[in-house]
Amino acid sequence: MLKICKVLLKNPQNCRILWSANQKISFKHRLNLWSVKLHNVTFNFPKLSDSYYYKFNKHPSLIFAISILTWLGFAKDDEEKESELIMTLKRAVLCKQREQYDKAEQMLHLALRLAQQQMNDQGILYCYDLMGNLAFDTYELDKAEKLFVSVLQLLLSKGTPEDDLKVIHISLKLARICQLKADTEKADIGYRWCLEQIDKHKDANENAKVLYGVINDWYAQYLLDIGDTKKALNHLNEAHKVCQEFHGENSEKSMLLLNDLGITSFRAEDYDKAETYLQEAVTMGNKLEDKTHLGVVHANLGLILLQKGILKEAEKCCRLGWKLGKKYENTESVEQSNYCLEQIKLHAEK
Repeated sequence: MLKICKVLLKNPQNCRILWSANQKISFKHRLNLWSVKLHNVTFNFPKLSDSYYYKFNKHPSLIFAISILTWLGFAKDDEEKESELIMTLKRAVLCKQREQYDKAEQMLHLALRLAQQQMNDQGILYCYDLMGNLAFDTYELDKAEKLFVSVLQLLLSKGTPEDDLKVIHISLKLARICQLKADTEKADIGYRWCLEQIDKHKDANENAKVLYGVINDWYAQYLLDIGDTKKALNHLNEAHKVCQEFHGENSEKSMLLLNDLGITSFRAEDYDKAETYLQEAVTMGNKLEDKTHLGVVHANLGLILLQKGILKEAEKCCRLGWKLGKKYENTESVEQSNYCLEQIKLHAEK
């Protein structure tokens, strides 16, 4: 049994919060809980905006789409047979996407009562899982942890194998919670266990491949958090390959992962590689219909060009990022572009 899960099942309160990244709370932004902003305010190491802030913006469950009604075992027969439960769950998900968190919680408690009345084990599991996700949205980490531990206990009590995708999925969430709390050792154990388990199944089916991409992405963010940029690059590249396979080369998610690869290369002081990744992200972003987040990529590219001493191009990128931010009402783009322009001004005054 996964060591971290054993510890959490016995002592779910063991983790303590210890994370200083610039966090904006909710599944909406990096499951909104995980809006890491890689930053250092000095000119020599400017802050770069991590696109993980956006990856989950319109896709609240995972970086790749996983069917919300089949992930824990629902099938079409269940939808027809338990229509009231399914409709209540769908309403809860819709409320969460609209950030109506109190209403979403009410709907989930109603759904849980229905599932219990129907003695629908899959429904109960799914309610707990959604409640855990909602607790992430509102940054109630202890509550989220307890709910996910309950899901894990229910799965294992029903004889679900430890290497089942559902167990890996929940274990991944628990590892993320430990990352956001005091115990990085448990987080590291959890992520590595998830990678070890998913590696056996990654080519088995679409869900397994998707989960493989998510684990690599999340583990890369953890590695960046502890400063292991070289290893983070390897895992981000794996996540990017999966993203391209499922969403194509020209997608917003691919663009944002390229942005992350650029940031990570920058932190590894490989400025040429960082510029290449971000130039590729900009080229891809220009082909997208929705350019809401392209401004941040332009601003990041501007900061890297500034670092390389290419001031004219850097200013051009930052001003374009600002215009895109204003046009699409993206505060992050405007803020990042303003920061870039301030750094250019400081450099010019030297």
